[in-house]
Amino acid sequence: MPQRSRSSQGRSFGILAYTRSYDHQTCARRGASVDTGRKVGTGLRRRPSLLLLFVALAAAAAACSGASGAARTRTAETPQATPTPATADLSVFTNFIYPIKGACLPVGDQLMPNAPRTYRGGVHEGVDFYGYDACTTIVKGTAVMAAKDGTVVRADRAYSNLTQSELDAANRRIADGQANDPDVVDLFRGRQVWIDHGKGIITRYAHLSDIAAHVQVGSKVVQGETIAFVGDSGTPESLSNPGIEEHLHFEVRAGDQFLGNGLPPDDVRAIYERVFKPLSGTGAP
Repeated sequence: MPQRSRSSQGRSFGILAYTRSYDHQTCARRGASVDTGRKVGTGLRRRPSLLLLFVALAAAAAACSGASGAARTRTAETPQATPTPATADLSVFTNFIYPIKGACLPVGDQLMPNAPRTYRGGVHEGVDFYGYDACTTIVKGTAVMAAKDGTVVRADRAYSNLTQSELDAANRRIADGQANDPDVVDLFRGRQVWIDHGKGIITRYAHLSDIAAHVQVGSKVVQGETIAFVGDSGTPESLSNPGIEEHLHFEVRAGDQFLGNGLPPDDVRAIYERVFKPLSGTGAP
């Protein structure tokens, strides 16, 4: 990563400006970039710029709580995040577990947030867990676990598979410059479950093949509980070559932003290493 010339004070100001850019009425700003500086160690104590980033994200969640809706979908009403106190609570960014037993962060940056997604002309907003780069076997039907305690706010139980006509219509909109419209991005996520963890934080689990029978909107779930199963729903390959894109797409959302939005790869990885509490032993939480 190229060395940055701005001082720590400049970096801090950039993060605060990013936070203040949110409007309580629309929370509409997207794609903002936060400069957190070079990696100098691990953990927040030795990386003050990451601490400032977490503060900014928590404040952004507070600004957007109750004012920003989730993406429009074909199968579910727009869920709202729980109200967020004005004071940032950094604990919401810690003690998550990997959503698949025995998993780890992928080595490839193309599977991490901010990687380009040329098929839809946008960027990746989460972490992709594939069997070839996630420390464990992942196939269709692999159990997906809640990364943290929370309340289910979306469960696409009535999901209908992506059709060729829907894909063609989405491709036309992408060609017209609408690649990052929320409903276009949401279409490609396929069947989903969203969990509200409070304080403006939501996790999303996408491309699911099925949802656990007991999981409904309003269900309380605990960390490590099976909520769904890996699939390839919503991917173009589910139509053209079924079975080759079976994986879990996992997002951490802070208000109207995905965690790590606009950051370079090594900073994104440092953030997610902090977020996840590694599974011990055989991977049981």
